[in-house]
Amino acid sequence: MTILSQLLTPTPRAANVNDERLWSSWGGAPSATGMSVTPETALKVSTVWACIGLLADCVAMLPAIVYQRLPDGGRERAEGHPLYTLLHDLPNSQQTAFEFKNMMQGHLLLRGNAYARILPGPRGPADQLIPLHPDKVRVEELPDGRLRYKVREADGVERPYTDEDILHLRGLSADGKVGLSFVSYARETIGLSLATERSRGKFFGNGSRVMGVLKTPGKLSSDAGKRVKASWDEAQSGVENSFRTAVLEEGLEWQAIGLNYKDAQFIEGAEFTAEDICRWLRVPPHMVGLTSKATSWGSGIEQMSLGFVTYTLMPWLIRWQQAISRDLIIATQKYYVEFLVDALLRSDLKSRYDAYAIARNWGWLSVNDIRRRENENPIPDGDIYLQPLNMVEAGSPTNPPVITEGLEGQGGARGAHYEQLLYEAAGRIIRKEIAALSKAERKGALLETAETFYADHAEFVAQTIHIPVELADRYVAEQIAEMKLKKAASWSDWESRRVADLVALAMHPEHPELVEGSKGRRVEGKQ
Repeated sequence: MTILSQLLTPTPRAANVNDERLWSSWGGAPSATGMSVTPETALKVSTVWACIGLLADCVAMLPAIVYQRLPDGGRERAEGHPLYTLLHDLPNSQQTAFEFKNMMQGHLLLRGNAYARILPGPRGPADQLIPLHPDKVRVEELPDGRLRYKVREADGVERPYTDEDILHLRGLSADGKVGLSFVSYARETIGLSLATERSRGKFFGNGSRVMGVLKTPGKLSSDAGKRVKASWDEAQSGVENSFRTAVLEEGLEWQAIGLNYKDAQFIEGAEFTAEDICRWLRVPPHMVGLTSKATSWGSGIEQMSLGFVTYTLMPWLIRWQQAISRDLIIATQKYYVEFLVDALLRSDLKSRYDAYAIARNWGWLSVNDIRRRENENPIPDGDIYLQPLNMVEAGSPTNPPVITEGLEGQGGARGAHYEQLLYEAAGRIIRKEIAALSKAERKGALLETAETFYADHAEFVAQTIHIPVELADRYVAEQIAEMKLKKAASWSDWESRRVADLVALAMHPEHPELVEGSKGRRVEGKQ
């Protein structure tokens, strides 16, 4: 560095060793117990290891799926999107998706931040995600409000990157730029646990004996005292010498001082610190082996597990989803990422099957929908949705017209009931059409929407009123033709006419298994 550059370079201010932010950036500090607490030493505490491992593994095992938003408000997996395989299978050449998410979540929990370089390549602007150690990354805010990331790389050189080059996951933040380290704020709890473990180790290292003194009635010289102590330590200290018989000579007498292991309440203290670490990370104690308070989150293990997913795991998943949308997805209005948590939210077998039965009977799940949720293969004709026929939409007539003549071949009252159900089903079809077409008309795209809507409508018509697909296709063609000719005077007129047309279509002689002898029928209540 030249003299001029030295003069122009601001002299760094001396660091305050009591500044919490300094210790947070370094990742550790001495606690009141004297134990040095860093992310690495924190992992030596079994509860910290269990909690961090649990959260990191849960995030890693959940698939991150890229979805495409559909015009009708639905969605579908965007398996052709470049990010799909990147997030679901192989984020880089060295790691699987599980390993990458596991590592990133571990950094996020221990240090409050997780970083990955975004490398372009054959799959697009984001071809690989290379994880970066948080301790080697500095974040700076530029005058325009953007962030710059300075990364100390393997050659020791610190290189700058823009926020477009970095995937940044941050935890709880005080400034919106970097997350806060859990370890730095839980320092005293972790330090106490480390000190307790060390104390227990020394206790057993001393042969499970507490401190004490050797008394003698006479006076020993300094050298004699040292020899007696060395001889005693050699014979009685250490795990290998535990519970050996001590032989005292020359009037020596052993007297214990201080608290014994039980009086010091090491076990109770260790349990408290373990529960305290669980509070820091919002992990139910039972999930890391602490079962003394297994009912504190609910009435059973299932409820506690659901609480863990909702209140502990989901906030981390949302951080992932929104960071990916911000840093990796360009067309956010069309694509988004979501983690699949269905497996974690599954209840017991009986409750799950009862829920499936309700959903199936009320018509919002098909057999194949249920089988997919249970990881079973679909079956033929399993995509049919049931419709409860004892309910009608609000505002619809409660007593639809009934065909009373020409039904002798259907058994009288039995045929009339069938006609009533048929009118209800036809009414649902027409109301669905009117809802879609009215919305398109308000947007000024009636004809374009009509063709798109009716392209998938024939199957719904066929399933709803149980007619062959050929008849449904004919009906759809007639609807499209009428829309192009603009013959519909009003939607109310459309409904009154088209319901009757659908009923007639279902009762057509080309479909004799439904109704026979339908010619010459008279419909009561209709002109």
